Amino acid sequence: MSTTEDDSKTVARDFYEGYNTHDLRTVFARYIADGMVNHAMGGAVGADTWLQYDEAAVVAMPDLTMTVFEQAADGDKVFTHWALEGTHTADFLGKPPTGNRARLEAVTIDIIQDGKIVEHNLIGDSTQFMAQFETN
Repeated sequence: MSTTEDDSKTVARDFYEGYNTHDLRTVFARYIADGMVNHAMGGAVGADTWLQYDEAAVVAMPDLTMTVFEQAADGDKVFTHWALEGTHTADFLGKPPTGNRARLEAVTIDIIQDGKIVEHNLIGDSTQFMAQFETN
């Protein structure tokens, strides 16, 4: 694997593991490019919309953790298999706290240019993830 691919994998890994700091504004400023497009949220959205959603998740799950399992790269594309999980203890997108553990396991495909993510795609079951915020 080329140094560029290794560098790109490091950018993606550091971005996802940055969620463990819960300081997403700093993480996004460091790893998300201006004009980035996120295709994972029901259409092409920008960094601000993505950040607001993920900040809401951190508030709702204050013990949120992100674990990176494995990665591969092909040119400027980085494939990352990860899981995010936490306990739902505060309101999340209008859903009152349930105390449920919520977990999303996914694979992302990020395009990295100049040390930043410029495009983000996610393969995961967001519907199943959101169902975990329902009362049992």
